[in-house]
Amino acid sequence: MEQKNYDVILDTLPENESRLEVLFRQAGDGFLQVEYGREQRANLQDSFRIQAINDLVLAKNLNGLIETVPGIRTNMFHFDPAALSVRKLIGEIKEVEDSLTSIEDIVVESRLISLPIAWEDSETKKAVAKYVKEVRPGAPNVINGYNLEYMALCNGISVEEIKNKVLGTEWYNSGGGFWPGGGFFWPMDPRCAIVVPKYNPPRTWTPEGAVGIGGPCIFTYTTPTGGGYQLFGRTIPTFQFSQKHPLFKDSPFLYKSADRIRFFEVTEKDILDIFEHVHNKTDYQYQIKEDQILVKDYLNFYNSEEVQKGAKEFQEKQKEATKTAPRL
Repeated sequence: MEQKNYDVILDTLPENESRLEVLFRQAGDGFLQVEYGREQRANLQDSFRIQAINDLVLAKNLNGLIETVPGIRTNMFHFDPAALSVRKLIGEIKEVEDSLTSIEDIVVESRLISLPIAWEDSETKKAVAKYVKEVRPGAPNVINGYNLEYMALCNGISVEEIKNKVLGTEWYNSGGGFWPGGGFFWPMDPRCAIVVPKYNPPRTWTPEGAVGIGGPCIFTYTTPTGGGYQLFGRTIPTFQFSQKHPLFKDSPFLYKSADRIRFFEVTEKDILDIFEHVHNKTDYQYQIKEDQILVKDYLNFYNSEEVQKGAKEFQEKQKEATKTAPRL
């Protein structure tokens, strides 16, 4: 490929039956971003391929490759340009890309983490109340002191249906992002793909363990911080800076790329008890199952008539709801 002055795209691979066009973007002296397609899209099959390519590149043990940051349709390669040239790195990635000829052959190592959730807990309600008092009085996304009814309005369904959709699917982590230990969690079942706008402007405070959704992604807040996702409940610690609990001995982060979480309902008292047994007594047993995603099986499920019919029906409800839901 001919290199033009100031062109950040260093190289490409053409689209084929198993992937979109691959773009190799300069991202700094020691960073290369590999991106699928020129148009943004959120499709889990892109992430499955990103994960598979990522694992194959890491297996090469390239001298000078420092770390990778896989995402929904991109991967950021951090490398030492004194030890590994960007052209060498691109060549190694191209070799792996060309070796993976079918998306259906991919098997993604994916832990299944069961997380308790308490709906409408007192701490997240305090965060919403603080926002209304100090940031945006009369915020249209706050109805009866909370965000769940606004979420329901945006999706054309009831609050109970919102809860059922959160509980009714596994949420896939396309990669860590924007806050230490966080993850971008997408619904595996498109019939549960609720979508909401983010706060405008953001909150100044959110408690550790808060669970919210912004756009199509769920996020579990790892530490007290600001935030802009619509809040609907609270879960248990997913980050521990002190690393006192055995689960966090090797890393302060719970999540890994390609993890899935499945929520189950508990009381707020249960959540508070678990906080004590994670951070102080350090004897809580996290529910984590070593597992895999067989992409062929997932695509058969995703593309089935029942699932596609249900997803399209829900999308029609969402389309109508956006016409009447308050704008932020």
